[in-house]
Amino acid sequence: MKHITVLVFPRALGTSITLPVEMFNAADVMMRLKDPRRPPLKIDLASVEGKPIEITGGLVFQSIRKLSEIESTDLVIIPAMWGNPMPVINRYPMITRWILEQYKNNSLICATGTGCCFVAETGLLDNKPATTHWYYFDQFRKHYPKVKLETKRFITNAGNIYCAGRINSITNLIIHFIERFYSNDIARQIDRHFAHEIKQSYESIFYSFDDHSVHHDEEIIQAQQWILRNYSGSFTIQGVASHFDMSLRTFNRRFKLATGLTPMEYLQSIRIGTAKDLLKQSNLSVADISYKVGYSDPGYFSKQFKKQVSLNPKSYRRLVRSKLFSIDP
Repeated sequence: MKHITVLVFPRALGTSITLPVEMFNAADVMMRLKDPRRPPLKIDLASVEGKPIEITGGLVFQSIRKLSEIESTDLVIIPAMWGNPMPVINRYPMITRWILEQYKNNSLICATGTGCCFVAETGLLDNKPATTHWYYFDQFRKHYPKVKLETKRFITNAGNIYCAGRINSITNLIIHFIERFYSNDIARQIDRHFAHEIKQSYESIFYSFDDHSVHHDEEIIQAQQWILRNYSGSFTIQGVASHFDMSLRTFNRRFKLATGLTPMEYLQSIRIGTAKDLLKQSNLSVADISYKVGYSDPGYFSKQFKKQVSLNPKSYRRLVRSKLFSIDP
């Protein structure tokens, strides 16, 4: 029987706890539908005190095991924290010691965002690649100078240690672990349920992601934020460049250098990404969604959507909705 331990501590972000639990539970249900004799997966939420604990947003987890009671586990999941992680890390040195013990017992260690600081605190990441949330890059370098911080990677892997720079990336890692714990077929099904858009192999994703927001050109970051706030309106890239006191040529050059995309490509990615969410979660017509995300011509919107997603909007809506909560026979 496989055993997973998910750490819980104050200021943890709930999504980085609940999403892995839900994905693993779904995988286990699918596996036992095929093999009823298979022992069920055991998942423990664990804290130092072993008592109900409140995390970010006022959420309270009731069923909590005491960390010292767990002597061995197959996978340790360390959630991200909201805000500066150091007060929590300094408050709970036992968590650091426990992680080190589990690593010595050959457990897989998976940390998200600032939760990666717990692993760095053990010294296990010295001279090894790691990542964390982009906002804390400088602080991470200061506290853990021996760690090879990968600022352009969402996911890193060093032996049995996996780091995800943001909560969205944990989905990819959990799919990878599901493939290891169960099978490629189960992993593909969970992929379709929780992350339809992901098409890369699970091994190749670890070093292939490049966050368009992780760079240090402050003016381009401000321009990205402006576009994100105004993507549904009518404006020109020339107008955005002028807003930030740059020529169009300089703006295009700096934007491409910082993000790897042209300003128009970045704008299109935001509009199409928002449209995908609306197609999946709303009953708005394709034309209404087109106008809502900033396209005045639904035909042009459909053409751009198919160019990026390889499906037209109606086909994409049918596909993602047909995959929700259905189990392949």
